[in-house]
Amino acid sequence: MELLTAILFGLAVSADGFAAGIAYGVKKIKIPAISLLVIALASALAVTFSMLCGQGLAAVLPSGLASRVGAVTIIVIGCYFLLQAFSKKVSEVEGEDEQPILSLSIKPLGIIVQILREPARADFDKSGMISTGEAFFLGLALALDAMGAGIGMAMTGLNILYTVLAVGVLKFILVNLGLLIGTFFNHGLIKSLSAVIPGLIFIIIGVSEFI
Repeated sequence: MELLTAILFGLAVSADGFAAGIAYGVKKIKIPAISLLVIALASALAVTFSMLCGQGLAAVLPSGLASRVGAVTIIVIGCYFLLQAFSKKVSEVEGEDEQPILSLSIKPLGIIVQILREPARADFDKSGMISTGEAFFLGLALALDAMGAGIGMAMTGLNILYTVLAVGVLKFILVNLGLLIGTFFNHGLIKSLSAVIPGLIFIIIGVSEFI
């Protein structure tokens, strides 16, 4: 059961990587295997950090309370993901221009936030290929949404090793799969599902902790 939960969590936090892969495929931007590996490792490291923080919080709370707080955190984040997907869909219907979420004076963090909104921004040199350096920033951007969820999952007692391996492997697979699909066609339905599914999975995982 714990392994299954880790895999579901990995799928949820890797869905944005799938959507990013589609975006790169549509724009004909290539991601070499070594860059895919860097993306997966960067995401896995970010989730590891967040889960270690979650374990630290769980250590100072009663075990039963820590598990419930973690479950509620997962549910809240799942609802946030759904609202975010709905908000993005409304913006597309209204024809709003694509703009960065915000502009930050701290350059590395600002870059990550902009990549989170528009994956193609990771191709800094406009070469049509994601280098290992660019892949690192992309991996961090793709893990940004997952960090809060990682804290919640650790508080529920989920095994860190299983979770990190699931995130790394599935991120590698799904970014590559999205890249292949995007190369051939740009399907709006797939993009919409990749935005909604993570939220649903988080809610299911959170609710299951109360059962």
